[in-house]
Amino acid sequence: MKKNTVTIADFSPHLFWDVKAGTLDLYKHHQIITERIIQRGSRKDWQLMERTYPREQIIAAVKRIDWLSEKDMAYVHVYFGIPYNEMRCYTKKQSAPYC
Repeated sequence: MKKNTVTIADFSPHLFWDVKAGTLDLYKHHQIITERIIQRGSRKDWQLMERTYPREQIIAAVKRIDWLSEKDMAYVHVYFGIPYNEMRCYTKKQSAPYC
């Protein structure tokens, strides 16, 4: 993990509206934090995420996301250079296209 002074309170509050304040740990809950930022985060949230987590950790988390919109999937494919067939959300969509 990168050393920084970022806290969960620095991210947009709408990302974690359903979570009690103070219960999310930046490192213990990195998967859900990354997922919410990818799906609903602002440019500032993305910058904070990239300051907080190593790129490799973000890519690993993105690969494990179960669902992304077509737009978000295409964006992370280009931005991080992740092949579609390595993203769980893409392989799940291929096996169940009605979802």
